Amino acid sequence: MHHYIKQNINLLKVYFLGVILLSVFRLIYFIRFAEAGTFSEYSGDVFIAFFKGFRYDTQILCYLLALVFTLNFLFLLKNQKVKTILTKFTKGYLLCIYLLMCFFIIVDHQFYTYFQSHLNILAFGFIDDDTSAVLSSMWSDHPVIIVFITVLALGYLVYKIINKIYADSTKEKTAVNTIKGLAFMLLIIIGFGLGVRGSIGTFPLKLEDAVVSENRFINTMALNGIYTFEKAIEERSKAGKTVHRSEILEKTGYSSLKEILADYSGKRVEDFPSENELDYLIERTDTNSFLAENPPNVIFILMESFGGYYLNFQSKELNLLGSLEPHLKEDILFKDFLSSTQGTIYSLEHIFINKNFPVISGTNRRFESFKSSVAYPYLQAGYQTTFVSGGKISWRNLEEFLSYQYFQKVYGQTKIMKNNSKAKTNTWGVYDEYLFDDIFNQLEQNNTKPQLICALTTTNHTPYELPFTYKPYSIKISDSINNLIIANKELAEANFKAYQYSNDCLGRFLTKLKASKYADNTIVAVTGDHNSYALFPINNSSLEEKDNHIVPFYLYIPKKYQNNLIVNQNRIGSHKDIFPTLINLSLSNKAYFSLGDNLFSNKPDSLFYGVNEKYYLGHPTFPRDQLNRKVNARRILSEYYFAIP
Repeated sequence: MHHYIKQNINLLKVYFLGVILLSVFRLIYFIRFAEAGTFSEYSGDVFIAFFKGFRYDTQILCYLLALVFTLNFLFLLKNQKVKTILTKFTKGYLLCIYLLMCFFIIVDHQFYTYFQSHLNILAFGFIDDDTSAVLSSMWSDHPVIIVFITVLALGYLVYKIINKIYADSTKEKTAVNTIKGLAFMLLIIIGFGLGVRGSIGTFPLKLEDAVVSENRFINTMALNGIYTFEKAIEERSKAGKTVHRSEILEKTGYSSLKEILADYSGKRVEDFPSENELDYLIERTDTNSFLAENPPNVIFILMESFGGYYLNFQSKELNLLGSLEPHLKEDILFKDFLSSTQGTIYSLEHIFINKNFPVISGTNRRFESFKSSVAYPYLQAGYQTTFVSGGKISWRNLEEFLSYQYFQKVYGQTKIMKNNSKAKTNTWGVYDEYLFDDIFNQLEQNNTKPQLICALTTTNHTPYELPFTYKPYSIKISDSINNLIIANKELAEANFKAYQYSNDCLGRFLTKLKASKYADNTIVAVTGDHNSYALFPINNSSLEEKDNHIVPFYLYIPKKYQNNLIVNQNRIGSHKDIFPTLINLSLSNKAYFSLGDNLFSNKPDSLFYGVNEKYYLGHPTFPRDQLNRKVNARRILSEYYFAIP
């Protein structure tokens, strides 16, 4: 019993070592990432966040120490050899898990410098993306050697402390009173159980319990990267599970599909006599003889990290647009427009097949075809449908996935380079200028049919490599802007130049298109896959919540296709509205799947809204309870459509 008690006292010391380490990391996190004045304005909330963080840390440490806690019961045996072996194993195990713990927390801090978030499902991009490209970005953007040295130094410190704690822990000692020993055992079991729960209340500690303040950054302080990564693993595991429609109804509290449709549409349940969701999610464009006889080409470009917040800083000194600037002024630009997610593949699936998370391009369902695909109505209308990426087309299984979504041609970096001997590449693919050249060539080489061309750019991505031939416009970061930036000046300049380069390539493409014979019969739509998170502190009060998720939505529409359009660039929208808008602009009397709005429809401005996975935005006059129901029902309808009948 003495040895059992001694081992648990040692484990308690190790637990306190873990608490100290995680608390120090939390303090460093606060010092590194909190905006000036946070403590003075929210000192009470900061202390609450640290205490709540202690509870999250305890929960994580109890899980990590559970094996040692269980093995400690073997010290009730009298076999000295077993005790010696267990002690050696315990010391080695504790050193390993504390090394991993320190490594994860440091990686979490670096993850935050780009994504402004603790480790989440985007971290799996290390595996799912081009791993060599991710490693290259990590090497260029993060102090890898310093991280490695820091982990080794912490490992040495932990090694010395653990050895000190477990010195002479198996030597024979005097007997312990049985009743006192059993009381201690009961106490330690109860304490460990409470630690695993993280709570003494009815419910265990959960992710949403981290909200302790109106300040978004403070709410991130309580959490640690190990806890959030564990939740990301759960989230990822759910992505591969088969979900049936009956389960969707059961878990969301709806008794029928009709109730969901009623909340989504604002109508009555009686207005939906059919139980087939496609009877209501399929819409039809107006009959238009001009469109029927003159179908336009449609080019949709999804730009890497084309964040809308950056547009606020455009000037001659900090030129972020290059040759794109006049086009944004001449044509249609929606600024109150949200990306659907914070990740490229997630936004891409949301736009192209109306699929909310989890994505299916990484599962065996990528070989299924869905009528919700935006390419389907175009293919039915006789269009040539093409998807082209500046990167490797094997990335996230795009070639397999999109080939089944009614895109007749799907290709990327390899074919672009084959078609253009001058094309040059960087870590993530061909430079954007060569992608835009390829898009223009598609118009020239395939002019017997109208075309739908969808493209994905890649250059505006860490490690921010640009062609040596590119001559950048002025990038001068003022003191006022520099004070808002959380990255170092070198990274900020590289990020701004990459953003400028991609926009300049787009601007030059538009200039070329407008000067060509395709100017009168080609519609161009452009948006960002997500905001750029490298520079500005999205969890702090210097930005509005919507600024974290805003991306521009630009449209070039030839004059003859603008007849009878209701154009209000102040309308609120998001990725869900892109193809309902484009399809109505370009196709006559064609059915299409829709979970969005035509931004040029005669619907009242007050009913337009935007949806991001973490946030949604409606017109101030849109009743909040109605908007809440609509957004929730829309999410469920997407889940229902893609679930197994």
